[in-house]
Amino acid sequence: MEKEKGKKVKVLSTSSLQINENDASHLVGSIVEKGISHSLNSNLSFPKPTVLPFPVARHRSHGPHWRPLNSKGDDDNEGDDSDNNVEDEEDKNFQEFARVATFAKPVQRRRKKGLDFRKWKEITQDGNSSLAKESKEDVTSFSQTTGKKKNVKGSKSADKKTSSSSDGNVSSSMEVDVKLQLDSSDGGFTNSATAMEIDTSNEVDHREKVKYTRSYDDKEENESVPEWDQICSDLQRPGQAYLTSSTLSCSSSNNIRSEQKSVSVESEIDAENRARIRQMSSEEIAEAQAEIMEKMHPALLKVLQKRGQEKLKKHFSLKSEVGTVSESVNGHIQDPQDEKHLHTENGISHAVMTPPSKEKLDDEKFSRKTSTSTSSSSWNAWSNRVEAIRELRFSLAGDVVDSERVSVYDNVTERDYLRTEGDPGAAGYTIKEAVALTRSVIPGQRALALHLLSSVLDKALHYICKDRTGHVAKVENKFDKSVDWEAVWAFALGPEPELVLSLRMCLDDNHNSVVLACGKVVQCVLSCDANENYCDISDKIATCDMEICTAPIFRSRPDINFGFLQGGFWKYSAKPSNILPFSEDSMHNETEGKHTIQDDVVVAGQDFTVGLVRMGILPRLRYLLETDPTTALEECIISILIAIARHSPTCANAVLKCERLIKTIVNRFTADNFEIRSSMIKSVRLLKVLARLDRKTCLEFIKSGYFQAMTWNLYQNPSSMDHWLKLGKEKCKLVSALIVEQMRFWRVCIQYGYCVSYFSEMFPALCFWLNPPSFEKLVENNVLYESTSISRQAYLVLESLAGRLPNLFSKQCEPTGDSEVWSWSYVGPMVDLAIKWVATRSDPEVSKFFEALKERRHDFTFQDLSATHLLWVYAAVTHMLFRVLERVTWGDTISPLENKGHVPWLPEFVPKIGLELVKYWLMGFSASFGTKFGRDSEGESFMKELVYLRQKDDIEMSLASTCCLNGMVKIINTIDNLIQSAKIGTCSLPRKDLSLSEEGKVLEDGIVNRCLVELRYILDVFMLSVSSEWHRIQSTESFGRGGPVPGAGIGWGAPGGGFWSETVLLAQTDARFLLYLMEIFENASKDVPLTEETTFTTQQVNAGLGVCLTAGPRDKVVVEKTLDLLFRVSVLKHLDLCIQNFLLNRRGKTFSWQHDEEDYMHFSRMLSSYFRSRWLSEKVKSKAVDGSSSMDIKTPPKVGACLETIYEDSDTSSMTSPCYNSLMIEWAHQKLPLPVHFYLSPISTILPRKQTDSIKVDDVLQDPSNLLEVAKCGLFFVLGVEAMSNFQGTNIPSPIQHVSLTWKLHSLSVNFLVGMEILEQDRSRDTFEALQDLYGELLDKARVNQSKEVISDDKKHLEFLRFQSEIHESYSTFIEELVEQFSAISYGDVIFGRQVSLYLHRCVETSNRLTAWNALSNGRVLELLPPLEKCISGAEGYLEPTEDDEGILEAYTKSWVSDALDRAEIRGSVAYTLVVHHLSSFIFGDCPKDKLLLRNRLARSLLRDYAGKQKHEGMFLNLIHHKKPPTCVMGEQLNGVLSEKSWLESRLEILVEGCEGNSSLLTVVEKLKAVVEKS
Repeated sequence: MEKEKGKKVKVLSTSSLQINENDASHLVGSIVEKGISHSLNSNLSFPKPTVLPFPVARHRSHGPHWRPLNSKGDDDNEGDDSDNNVEDEEDKNFQEFARVATFAKPVQRRRKKGLDFRKWKEITQDGNSSLAKESKEDVTSFSQTTGKKKNVKGSKSADKKTSSSSDGNVSSSMEVDVKLQLDSSDGGFTNSATAMEIDTSNEVDHREKVKYTRSYDDKEENESVPEWDQICSDLQRPGQAYLTSSTLSCSSSNNIRSEQKSVSVESEIDAENRARIRQMSSEEIAEAQAEIMEKMHPALLKVLQKRGQEKLKKHFSLKSEVGTVSESVNGHIQDPQDEKHLHTENGISHAVMTPPSKEKLDDEKFSRKTSTSTSSSSWNAWSNRVEAIRELRFSLAGDVVDSERVSVYDNVTERDYLRTEGDPGAAGYTIKEAVALTRSVIPGQRALALHLLSSVLDKALHYICKDRTGHVAKVENKFDKSVDWEAVWAFALGPEPELVLSLRMCLDDNHNSVVLACGKVVQCVLSCDANENYCDISDKIATCDMEICTAPIFRSRPDINFGFLQGGFWKYSAKPSNILPFSEDSMHNETEGKHTIQDDVVVAGQDFTVGLVRMGILPRLRYLLETDPTTALEECIISILIAIARHSPTCANAVLKCERLIKTIVNRFTADNFEIRSSMIKSVRLLKVLARLDRKTCLEFIKSGYFQAMTWNLYQNPSSMDHWLKLGKEKCKLVSALIVEQMRFWRVCIQYGYCVSYFSEMFPALCFWLNPPSFEKLVENNVLYESTSISRQAYLVLESLAGRLPNLFSKQCEPTGDSEVWSWSYVGPMVDLAIKWVATRSDPEVSKFFEALKERRHDFTFQDLSATHLLWVYAAVTHMLFRVLERVTWGDTISPLENKGHVPWLPEFVPKIGLELVKYWLMGFSASFGTKFGRDSEGESFMKELVYLRQKDDIEMSLASTCCLNGMVKIINTIDNLIQSAKIGTCSLPRKDLSLSEEGKVLEDGIVNRCLVELRYILDVFMLSVSSEWHRIQSTESFGRGGPVPGAGIGWGAPGGGFWSETVLLAQTDARFLLYLMEIFENASKDVPLTEETTFTTQQVNAGLGVCLTAGPRDKVVVEKTLDLLFRVSVLKHLDLCIQNFLLNRRGKTFSWQHDEEDYMHFSRMLSSYFRSRWLSEKVKSKAVDGSSSMDIKTPPKVGACLETIYEDSDTSSMTSPCYNSLMIEWAHQKLPLPVHFYLSPISTILPRKQTDSIKVDDVLQDPSNLLEVAKCGLFFVLGVEAMSNFQGTNIPSPIQHVSLTWKLHSLSVNFLVGMEILEQDRSRDTFEALQDLYGELLDKARVNQSKEVISDDKKHLEFLRFQSEIHESYSTFIEELVEQFSAISYGDVIFGRQVSLYLHRCVETSNRLTAWNALSNGRVLELLPPLEKCISGAEGYLEPTEDDEGILEAYTKSWVSDALDRAEIRGSVAYTLVVHHLSSFIFGDCPKDKLLLRNRLARSLLRDYAGKQKHEGMFLNLIHHKKPPTCVMGEQLNGVLSEKSWLESRLEILVEGCEGNSSLLTVVEKLKAVVEKS
């Protein structure tokens, strides 16, 4: 038996390393590794496990998995004749490989030592960061040092051979299994700074504790790594019962000399102390502690205790970081595991240890270098949330499972049906385990792991989009049901699991089930379904012509030249040049071989989609399409291609340039199989997305015949509705979806000016869907959605065709270039069809839908869906009619007030549309329509119903209602303008159309005038809506990483889907409609009373600011129109009135000067021009240095990526012009959405002191004279909106009130960085001072409110002016430069001094106050500060609460003794007042025990200064006689209680105590006492 135990059988195609059969139960069970030969040999041994949890499919990133046969004791064949007999010649050749294996250089994967998101920030912000280089260098050095270890022979091999024969331990060159049987009572495993103790016994209960607290010298890291492996190897000897510090030192003298050097003196002393404490009993320890506490001062004891707690925290943090698990030869290292994660099975404890690295020990320094705009505390909180996900285990359904069973099934390699009682997945899998399982050689296991990852990611995406995120909570080792799905998403897509590399490898699998499962995971990661749902709703909105790219982005860092204001240019997380790193001739390029998989993984960490494209996913997908995939796989592949095409212009170009890819898709669509598949629908959608790229691509699709081939269904005309209904529900659904996508493809071509002539050919089939159907039949067959979807899209196509109409009275009717125009001969019949849809509102079947909405409860019924479908059709019809009316113009405008002309005649359909609209949609409005909707009222208008539906909780219904309202209001306003324009001319309306009917009277009087009350109510509703919706958009930028993108970015601080949610889409749609309403009322509010006009203007300004904060990248025109509205002369006059009211309330008088009409015009021109150039400009490059194809795309109004000769006409964009050069707009290279404090930018912009190489569009801001003038105009505007927002009487909340007071005060300081020119003119000087006074009042109010909310002892919460935390981490440098300017050019200017003295306010955080004081003191300009009564805000804000910070009190004392306060005392500066007050209050007030040492030290310093400087006698007497102001609540202990004499004696006694027995200082106190008694 023993001979059989030791017998090893050689298996072909494997290494000679074998394992005993009886020990095979400890390994991987029945899992079979690739390469096992099914020979006739009956004595087959179980395979040896690889370094990964499961056997790994061979890949070039792994390199060979064999190892040197003579590097470990297990591989030495000396004394084993049985093994030698079975070796053949081929296996002997493997021994030759062992000699060169250490010199092989396989592709190294990144070495990970835990999830450090601060490193990820640097990776994602800079594709050429040094992190990747450092990582590769570390891996290389680590591999080289371990390679040296492999060649060690001699006694070590013998020892290892003995260990292997005794317990069957299998180890590799980078993996150490410590298998020690430890006693349960006193057994332990400790590796401290100087000793490693191991107690072993043969008890049944076994435990293991691993402690590692060694600190390594960075310079000796490479030397210590091999010896560390040697130590761990030696620990495997089971015969070694006890390892003391002496044996370790003996071993160190021979093998680990470098470790001796790394042991510090502190660690030796600590080890001796700990050893001494272990020998003491608990009573002896208590006595020793009491003795030490008696001998030490209480203050010193408290300091030492605090220091010890900090060291303890660092000890545990280091301990949790250094315990990493070495996983594979190629550097794939798992995460650090705490000792609680170590498991015990079959009486054998497993522990793996690796030394710490330089990266781990330098985390704090690294985080300081890679800090982002968000504070470090918020980023650390986010990192902790993501760190918690590493331990979560998920079931196959994606749910979090209980972690109690982890100790039993911790090793996923041991899960088979026997050990897990038929359910291997019951214990769940971590994300990293699932990713590792995708590399198993068993296809079923790979597919299982991919299904698990798909379930987890799909569930995470679902909860994120539903805004149902939570945090992981641990209660007795059980996870709460509320899972932090944002963190789950971030961890799965993070750099640690390397999911992208595993997915790319799985796509190359030869099993269809694995490839399909992999495609599902990729589809989920790219958020294909979420993106398509968003884009589908966006396509329903007629006003959204542009599609936004979905690439991950982030904001550029704030610039001092723009006052550190946030809202900089957006930048791609991964550079476009990194998407396609190889050129066509890369095979002959010298740089071949320099790009590795590690580079791909780093880029994938920045952008998941870019990583996939870089790894060559497109050729692989093309190959799968060419091999006739299954329907499910084909649909998945097309979905992935759509997501890649939506990513960015560069990725879209990559799809287009992938050889045979588009042709293959078109060929599969036009195959002889006429059965409609879902993949056909997505194929049309893919070509539509690619056609949006630019006009050139669209034209190529048309010329190559792709458009005709993909839209052949549009020519099919159903004979009747009954014939269409016979197809069945499912067939109708597929046909409807296909026709809708084909119409959208056609609409894209029409918007470019192509395929307009196809209308005559498609009209017969199109006419079937343009006519209103029989709603009763549709509802009966449950196909109302399918029918209305086609009708809606048909009218959107007509809307685009109407945009191609020439102006009716224009002489230029011929097409320009290769674009086509539509003919007016088609308009009449199309308008008649649209009017039929307007009349369907009176249809009894349609009325049932809306009546049910009024009477229904809160349940969701089919009528809700039906009403929403109809609303989308009505919205498309109204926008189509509006587009037709828009082209009935004289020139390029409709409004007669702007045109100063008239239309010569009106087409017949203009009054016809108005009459039908009034009859069916507007009849029922009345003057009583206002505050509330009476649901039981009769005859209410459709407009009233739409407003009610807008306020419901259903987002899609709200969107449809808003779009329908928008189209309706545009129609009635346009018809009114056309009729008024026609009345001015010679032609009038036909009398037959204006009969005596009620509708005719409304049309003649003006529809807008007749329903002005209703429109005003709608305006109020949408003002409130927008004022509450812009907060959602601002909150999505809570983290700088990832920005607002879906896919890889959706988990980064963007709950609810970020900008890609329906909520944000609704907010932006509301903002567009609100802007149009405000434009209507701007012209209609001429005859209203002054009081009502003032209120309306205030609401208009607040709503306009909200609209600006809501706008996205495709809303540039919306922001431009809003700025025109805000800077109109009438609005500026209203702001001037608000300023005068503020001055009257504060000072009792206004400015001594008044603004005239020219001033308002000047303000309007300057501010409008500035805000456009500052916030609406695009960042362009003079040359495409990155070589990406995205630079070849011109996207008006977006010009962030274009050729040199194209971006010159980038400003020419108009909402009325339907012909575009591109229908895709990028997030990158622009600044929308705006930050909430954007209105402060005019007074926060300075002249750049250093010229940069980057070329920006806003170069108009480089003129210093322009900037100075802009600052003067900005002072007026900022003062006006601040006064208006703080003294308004409207219910519309102002965004101004949500801006932090820190930003407001900082914006005033920015002006002085470049000089005092802004104060040279009297008007701007008075305005600046008034703005300081206003902010001072706000500061006093905020301080009072803050003091009521916090405990009196919690003084830190009163420091709410956190300049360094909120504005910039280097704000201390900003303060120093400001003080330098103050000392150089101010000459004691009061306004400048008021601004500088603000940083000495008690509400300013301590670090900034200390910086400001030191800068003023060192510059000897404390005397230039104004008196306390002239400072910003009240005196109490500077004096209370009493200063107790040691650094500031010492700085005050230093200034005192250095004579920096001498002239400040003479001039009565606020600096001298602060020093006297705070030093006197601290020294002579109630001092805490822990501050006694500081008080005595300060007192001695002042006494020594008094003894040597007679001139300071008056200052010292003022210090002693200083009393706290009577208004202070906390300063009444001494006032009125003690007499004046006893009060002074008590203060002198405090000085005596501070002398601490110093005879010379006591003499000074006696001298001082005599002086005090005389005075």
